[in-house]
Amino acid sequence: MANWKSLPQDLDPDVRNLVEQLRQYKDRSGLSLAALAERTLHSKSSWERYLNGKALPPRQAVESLGRAVGADSARLAALWELAERAWSGREAPGQGSPADSPTSTDSAAPTAPSSHAKDVAPPAGRTARGKLLLTAAAVVTVLALGAAAVVWWGPDDSTGPHTVAHSASPSAAGQLYTHCFQESCAGKSPKETGCAGDAWTAAMTRVHGVYVELRYSDSCKAAWSRISWGHPGDIAKVVAAEHASYQDKVHYDTDIYSPMVASATPSGARACTVLTSGAHGCTKPGGSTHLTEAPDPTLSPSAGNR
Repeated sequence: MANWKSLPQDLDPDVRNLVEQLRQYKDRSGLSLAALAERTLHSKSSWERYLNGKALPPRQAVESLGRAVGADSARLAALWELAERAWSGREAPGQGSPADSPTSTDSAAPTAPSSHAKDVAPPAGRTARGKLLLTAAAVVTVLALGAAAVVWWGPDDSTGPHTVAHSASPSAAGQLYTHCFQESCAGKSPKETGCAGDAWTAAMTRVHGVYVELRYSDSCKAAWSRISWGHPGDIAKVVAAEHASYQDKVHYDTDIYSPMVASATPSGARACTVLTSGAHGCTKPGGSTHLTEAPDPTLSPSAGNR
């Protein structure tokens, strides 16, 4: 169980429920905030705010987290709808005061709802909430009966997408879409191409307190460098066996990843860093063992969260 910060006491129950669900999905996936940022369109600092109740995550962020960890997309969508209404202070559809919704056709003399009507029909807000959750449950059930698929683009994009079907399971829920393969991935972002969706750490080292990881995608046959616990200006660089290399530097926060190099196997690449202090170093060529990812900076005792 992660050592999460306590959520704000005044957080609306629907917002609290969404955040707690997102925390649970992240914990079960084993992803660090850096890895989550790598697989989504949102930075690590943004996820820190979302998962600590400091800001409401946009719907796109919730959906991307769901895809990254194999969560039930319909359930998360329903939870986000409720949280967004609560955060913005909007009423659920159909909810209003009796004076705004007369029960009589005589507009001059609207009548108040009878006590019998109250006993028969629940408040409109709860009705809308129930419909959302029931809809989510129904969609999740349908999805559970189907099969998921991994879709990737081959070296020749003119051949169209290649699909590998597999049975649906909690760890394989959803779909992975990648838009490059091997040579066509060179110089591209693992996040924007979808290659980060199945990324794993094939080699790792530490240079003056900065973790350096060689990240690899089996679907894309490509590798890249990621550094954590760095500082603005520190460089993440990936070097292929044939000496092709790409790099990027930390612009803010503490981590960055490089563009990719083509690599048929993890052993065809190394991850390096060059720090602003002048220190530098590289990992060994990647191995076949999936290593535990580098610890997240926010796991330090003073941070009190993950």
